[in-house]
Amino acid sequence: MKSRRLNQRCVSPALLLGLVLSIGSAYAQAAGAPSRLEFLNSFEAADAVMPTQQTQRLPAERSTPLNEFESNAIPAGPADNALRSARAMTPEAQDLTVVQQALDQIDQGQIIEATLLLTEFVEGQPQAHQSRETLATILLARGETGLAQRVLTRGLELAPNFVGFKKLYARLLMAADPARALALLAEVPPMLEQDPEYYQLYALLLQQTGRIDDATAMYQRLLQIDPTNGRLWLSYAVALDALGLVEDARSAHQTANRYGLGDPTLNQYNLQRLKSLRGNR
Repeated sequence: MKSRRLNQRCVSPALLLGLVLSIGSAYAQAAGAPSRLEFLNSFEAADAVMPTQQTQRLPAERSTPLNEFESNAIPAGPADNALRSARAMTPEAQDLTVVQQALDQIDQGQIIEATLLLTEFVEGQPQAHQSRETLATILLARGETGLAQRVLTRGLELAPNFVGFKKLYARLLMAADPARALALLAEVPPMLEQDPEYYQLYALLLQQTGRIDDATAMYQRLLQIDPTNGRLWLSYAVALDALGLVEDARSAHQTANRYGLGDPTLNQYNLQRLKSLRGNR
């Protein structure tokens, strides 16, 4: 690569946050399993690129307490039946069963019922980490940021190194305190091959905190694992552009375009940058 100079035209936090919101779906599809982060798209909770003014602080919190969901409970309904069935299993099987029940309810548009089911279960089974992670994801998707933060804070108290809690909480912190989010992910990380999604979020936080060289190196490692991930190529292109590596950035944007981004806003941004970089020849 050519000698680098840092590009003072830094990428906006909005784009980085938009890329964070898109992390997960590609890895989930590759694994053939539903991703909790896909809830954010199904609820249309976040655009691919959020308005810049919204990235300067955590989203406005709603004041609804968790117990207010109970007012919508249906006596002896599906949630009660699911919990009764789950209690006959091992704790781990209970956890996975309740998560699947909640996913099924969401597929049927029963968002409140899924929230009630998960809320009741984690209150009775604090170590049900999968259910807690799913609950936090639903709350985030519903805009219940304050409740999601409480759920995740309690989860991190119980299991400080549970990667699902760390990823969601880092996303909560990213706009307002990216350095803290980065520090959280740096503690006891999983192996790269076990959770590439974790490291993509880590790379984006490196990028946002100005550690562009480190972010670029991380993207290179991630692309060795998933070389056809268009969104990874876009993130890599943005980092290369910030380093002033115009030719390399242009090539990365072209590769992102070739593999596809799966989102109109990200696609528009990628094409705009590609056009701009071609004009810099």
